[in-house]
Amino acid sequence: MAFQGKLPDVEKASAFSISMDEMVSDTTSFHTQNDPRNAWQRQTVIERNNGRVSASCVCKDIVHGLYADGVEDEDEGPQQCSLIVLHFRFDPVDLGRRIKKVQTTIRFSAVDKNEDDPVVDKISADGFFWVYPTTQKETVTLGVNGKLGGNVLGAEVGGELTRERTVEKEVTNAGTVRGAIQTVGRNYGQPNTASWTLMENPEDKTGVPVGLRASILVKRDPGVNFQAHFSMVVTPDNRTQAQTFFKSDPKDDPVLFKVDKKPTNKLHNYLTETLDAAKKLRMVNNLGRLDLDSREFTDITFRTIWQDGKKVTRVVPFQG
Repeated sequence: MAFQGKLPDVEKASAFSISMDEMVSDTTSFHTQNDPRNAWQRQTVIERNNGRVSASCVCKDIVHGLYADGVEDEDEGPQQCSLIVLHFRFDPVDLGRRIKKVQTTIRFSAVDKNEDDPVVDKISADGFFWVYPTTQKETVTLGVNGKLGGNVLGAEVGGELTRERTVEKEVTNAGTVRGAIQTVGRNYGQPNTASWTLMENPEDKTGVPVGLRASILVKRDPGVNFQAHFSMVVTPDNRTQAQTFFKSDPKDDPVLFKVDKKPTNKLHNYLTETLDAAKKLRMVNNLGRLDLDSREFTDITFRTIWQDGKKVTRVVPFQG
């Protein structure tokens, strides 16, 4: 249904931070906006391409419903929540270019400033993970110096004696992904932010993973629409940084979530439903009991290879 009336009065937040050594877009006047005819729950969150590297984020699934059977708030009744599944892409689009590091945060707040903000309850991937570890052998030579000789009339004579020992060891390096739940923008209250940081393997320097599917489950008050402010900092290779020109930080519209919308059902069939008799709406139940670590909701793609007419996606299991 088309959006009717005036757009909600929402706070705008920086969606791409750009500095001299942290870069993404030459087109500083561009930013992703909400469609005035249909402002709610846009799919494309962020999209940047400066001809050297590209970064984007889309909403793959959005589901509003109940946290679990029998979980109720004393004043409001059954605990309500929302699940947001995001897909990030980080690609080089020119020869010899790569992305070394990405920092992204998603901060939630109520559309109406008089309402309580949603609380980030769970995220996935949550924690610190190695991605595509590599092992190499290193040889280290250790030397110990000593004196050979004696003292003659108070003077030391002799020479240096050096003993060397060669040690061979295996050294493991890896790219990393870190997911965290945080409180941002205030020094009180429950967590309102999810964040992910991706870093390349410092040894082989092949860039961050090209794909990250990440999930966020937020608890919220019934009937309260909310918004998400996305921010991202992308650090490319040194050559790309040196060739980038910028004027100012572009700003993207926050993504607006309307809690009475039906589930998108793109990645998972949310079949368990409860009838809200007061509003005559069917609500997905037991969102809090979903396994967010399953491949439907969380995935890291290091590379996708097209070989002999077959596509092979190199997916790396999480390693803590």
